[in-house]
Amino acid sequence: MKMVKNIMKAVLLLLLFFVVSPVYGQTVLEEINGDIYKSGGVYYHYVYDAPEQTPAPQGYEPFYISHYGRHGSRWLSRETDYSKVMDMFDSAAEAGILTPFGEDVYLRVKAIYEDAAGRAGALTPLGTRQHKEIAGRMIASFPQVFEDNARINASSTTYPRCILSMAAFCESLKEQNPSLQIERSSDLRTTRILNCYHNEANPELSDDFKHFVKKGKWRDDYREMAPGYVRPGRLMGRLFSDPSFFTQQQAIDLVHGLYRFAVNVQSTELQGKVSLWDLFTAEELYFQNIYDNYYFYVLDGPSSINKGASEYYARILLEDIIMRADEAVSGGGVSADLRFGHDTSIMPLLTLLQFKEFDFGIEGKDTDPAAVAEAWSVFRLTPMATNVQFIFYRPESGASGNDGSEVLVKVMHNEHEMHLPVREYSWPYYRWSDVEDFYLSYIATLSYPADGIGN
Repeated sequence: MKMVKNIMKAVLLLLLFFVVSPVYGQTVLEEINGDIYKSGGVYYHYVYDAPEQTPAPQGYEPFYISHYGRHGSRWLSRETDYSKVMDMFDSAAEAGILTPFGEDVYLRVKAIYEDAAGRAGALTPLGTRQHKEIAGRMIASFPQVFEDNARINASSTTYPRCILSMAAFCESLKEQNPSLQIERSSDLRTTRILNCYHNEANPELSDDFKHFVKKGKWRDDYREMAPGYVRPGRLMGRLFSDPSFFTQQQAIDLVHGLYRFAVNVQSTELQGKVSLWDLFTAEELYFQNIYDNYYFYVLDGPSSINKGASEYYARILLEDIIMRADEAVSGGGVSADLRFGHDTSIMPLLTLLQFKEFDFGIEGKDTDPAAVAEAWSVFRLTPMATNVQFIFYRPESGASGNDGSEVLVKVMHNEHEMHLPVREYSWPYYRWSDVEDFYLSYIATLSYPADGIGN
């Protein structure tokens, strides 16, 4: 209870501060004001902003790519995400308490519900396009990797949205070079690496961690925070002539469900046809965004509450990246390893990679969702179709200007070149030997909390 009281105290202080000082939290709030779609957090669509690419050092050319991509845009995860909202509007309609505005919203909710029927969690057409476009830019930027009948390994988790993302990516590559030899796989072996939290695929998961994820005390604490962030009163009064028809918890669930309807339309073909943005103020979107964001931070981020467990379990993905890169560097014959999984694996992977662009240092404040969102925001870290690409370079045949012995690598997040916590060769290029040594040494320091998570 002490933690709950501290969190609620922080929420109340945050609300007061927000009223008297619009500067607080301005970075996230300003970004949402500038692009309302960012309020969707993990539902934010992929944006390619044509970042400048630094030419390779003289005499080097790309020869291998190691990639991990989140599936593309999708419908909301569960059928109940849709049915609960629809059922509550049906009940209100039957009770005759919908206002004229509520009647109008009811029609829009029906359209979203009907569009999603039988599709919860599935890849949308936009998700397919995202991966085809990313693949097209990859082969255009690094054609040497995909020459002739180059061998490509593609793997995904067993979730259909990931399999279809892999299919779209590979189809785009084959359209550019039909001679490519692409081997695809999707099974529990690949899932163990690409979705380290999968209970069936990863026997290493401890009972303590499973309890933390499903029934941890933090979940009760999180639910108790909801009234300070979802704040249903204003909208309920606009939708219903008798808002007291629903309990306080039902009102919170409904308004938060409508928020997710609103932010997820951008992922579907209803974009530009149906909108729920007018239900919320920018401030309301901001608070719901940081509330959702905090959930992912506690489970998948560098949170003191999970005590490094997410990073520990995600190490198998980074180990796979290193192992397969070593095989390619040693002449294994594979030109690219393409992986397709989930945001919940990319989040801890980004913690492991320690890009200097993402400063997660919020010690002492990481139970404050607003402070967390400023330092660790999922619309920046893991929008739909998020990808991490390791691009490997070696001396060109017969080239002069290098000593012929170094393999170089640059790492990109969503096609932006990143700074690594490693000595630079010539940024954004690093010696692979330095990069490998750093990450293997870091992984060796990781362990599951000896006394368990306890939350």
